[in-house]
Amino acid sequence: MSAASTEVAPEVAPQMTDPILSLRDVTVQFGGLKACDGVTADVRRGELFALIGPNGAGKTSLVNAITGIYRPNKGATLAYTGSDGDTHDLIGRKPHEVVTLGVARTFQNLGLFPGLSLLDNMMLGRYIHQRGGVFSGGFRTRRAVQEEVAARAAVERVMDLLEISHLRFDLVGELPYGLQKRIELGRVLAMEPDLLLLDEPMAGMTVEEKQDVVRFIFEIRAELDVTVLLIEHDMAVVMSIADRVLALNFGQPIALGTPEEVQRTPAVVEAYLGAE
Repeated sequence: MSAASTEVAPEVAPQMTDPILSLRDVTVQFGGLKACDGVTADVRRGELFALIGPNGAGKTSLVNAITGIYRPNKGATLAYTGSDGDTHDLIGRKPHEVVTLGVARTFQNLGLFPGLSLLDNMMLGRYIHQRGGVFSGGFRTRRAVQEEVAARAAVERVMDLLEISHLRFDLVGELPYGLQKRIELGRVLAMEPDLLLLDEPMAGMTVEEKQDVVRFIFEIRAELDVTVLLIEHDMAVVMSIADRVLALNFGQPIALGTPEEVQRTPAVVEAYLGAE
């Protein structure tokens, strides 16, 4: 699990304080199968927290529990603390309610609208900030215009950050896969999340594209003050950029600590390389 050509030297991490996300005894079960089994961890505000494990280890299931797609077993705790200091219980909330609190995510598969422009796809990420209804939008009331101006300004900032402003009017379906993944990230950033969950954002990318994504992740943390929870299979990337790492295997946590500590854990080595 040594770093390869995808390694990018990390910038100075922001100051990490209290947990932004607290997980206690999180178990997600489907019949007799436990996709996650007693996961306990804290994600600290400002850090880049990586979630690793072999295929089927329960990584996406855990993120689905955090974002309201799955409901954990009784006894679990999922608590998110916003930038205002208020703590919210995430269990029982619908996905759109979790997003409204400030927790947003990307998915492994693209969910873009290929027949719409890059700009239109990005603007769809602003829906949680819209307060006007059909009437105000249809009649272009002052409130509707103000919301559109604010939305466009927020989207333009994200497009500049991800270096895709020059493609704003291009149809998404005609753009390369690597750019589409960047647009998917941009649409989530347009929601202005406090906690960003990235589910394999570099899957299927070239080395150069991965290096770009790593650079964007650091810039997102620095410029937008966003905490990042990252699921990624490229261990060279994870071990070179993460502040802390949680390793899962068959749904159970097997290591939690710095990249160096996790790499030295025998259970992690066995999960990836097999027993000696």
